[in-house]
Amino acid sequence: MNNSVRFRFVIRATLILLAFVISESTAHAVPAFARKYQTSCQTCHIVFPKLNAFGEAFRLRGYRMPGETEEMVKQPPVSLGAPAYKKLWPQAVWPGEISSAVPLAVNVKMAAVNTSSVNDDGSVSRVRNDLQLPQEVNIFGAGTLGEHVSYFSEVTFGENADGSVAVELEHARIQFDSPFGPEDLFHFRVGKFAPNLVDGFQEMWIATNAGIDSLFDFNPIGVHGGTGLGADALSPNAIALPARIRGIEGYGIINHRAMWVAGLANGVTAPPGDTTGRFDGNNAKDVYARFDYKIGGMGLDGDTGGQPIPDKNWRDNSLRVGAFAYRGDASGIPFALETADGAQVIEDSHFMRTGFYASVFYQDLNVFGVYLRGTDALNTTDAATGALLHAIEPDYHAWFTQADYMIYPWLQASGRYETVTPADQAVQSIRIGTLNLSALVRANVKAMVEYQRDLRQGDNHSLNVLLRFAF
Repeated sequence: MNNSVRFRFVIRATLILLAFVISESTAHAVPAFARKYQTSCQTCHIVFPKLNAFGEAFRLRGYRMPGETEEMVKQPPVSLGAPAYKKLWPQAVWPGEISSAVPLAVNVKMAAVNTSSVNDDGSVSRVRNDLQLPQEVNIFGAGTLGEHVSYFSEVTFGENADGSVAVELEHARIQFDSPFGPEDLFHFRVGKFAPNLVDGFQEMWIATNAGIDSLFDFNPIGVHGGTGLGADALSPNAIALPARIRGIEGYGIINHRAMWVAGLANGVTAPPGDTTGRFDGNNAKDVYARFDYKIGGMGLDGDTGGQPIPDKNWRDNSLRVGAFAYRGDASGIPFALETADGAQVIEDSHFMRTGFYASVFYQDLNVFGVYLRGTDALNTTDAATGALLHAIEPDYHAWFTQADYMIYPWLQASGRYETVTPADQAVQSIRIGTLNLSALVRANVKAMVEYQRDLRQGDNHSLNVLLRFAF
């Protein structure tokens, strides 16, 4: 049996087996919120993990249905104290609640990977039909702890090529929802989480498997400014735009249509050899803010103005626009760099990321994109003497646009173009194209075919077949 035949056989057998398991399962084979409300994943998702307008409102409201009543909750929570204790406070503990079932969900991703990549010496490495079965497993814990408290956590397990297991705590946060003031005007979250600064275009909320590296993985550190993708590979990590933060955030919805966001976060991580035990690389804190406005469609809090939700609930004829800014401080954090002139150290004393977001829904089509400008203040010193060699303030530009089209309620096609123009004019701009076809085998089983290509270097490309299922 040759490789192509074996590849087709394994993928077909895996699809059939998983479809059989899911079809024979009960309601326990759906994620946590579907169990709580006894509803389909499609209530909140278009093609998971992408949210429809109702799902976005559900998330922003702290995992509560717009206009939620007790009758909507099919798995009533366990009360931690009598409601009458509220009248006795502060002479009694304010009552809370926990889920009556274990509030966990599991997401499994399997992949058949085909890649071609150009090495530093100009040679080309190719991987064909690498069956990464599984590629990663995510365990989610999410729910509410009473009327005004919610939480979300995620632990990701991945198996390396040598059989070792990599574990990452991606999310762990608690949130206080409408603790005072008008409903949904004030929400506060604390912990590690994807900030609402990147709502709508971080990997948690997009249909493609590949993240938008032009925004989140550009390396801004270099003698003349950043030179390419790969910020995650630096030690300590350089920040293009943070996909996740450790911090405190406030956000809210104004008159159904506007959203404000403001946050305080740890910045660049501590450098190697740091003995303080701190997570942040220095004593400074990064700050960020965003403001969005939505015209048409469902309100950001789920308000419909008395109009019924369309049967095809991915349709939300609307325009949402926003602006955001992130200011960071990496002063005192050294980045080692080897150059033709010898070993040097670069410090990014402060940096600024500003951008604009837009998303248009029209019938079965959603087109959205971001423009980002990054500015850094880089000081380069000689590693041996500590003498300042030069100080510059380079800026780079990045943008992307993506179109998602619903062919059928279970089939979606996506295309994305993204580009980065580095500060160093001697470095060629980065251009990447991504095509994706996603099909729901079942409401909670998704198969994907995705092709991604470096439009500057044709030998850098990948064609991956992926299978995700959640329960």
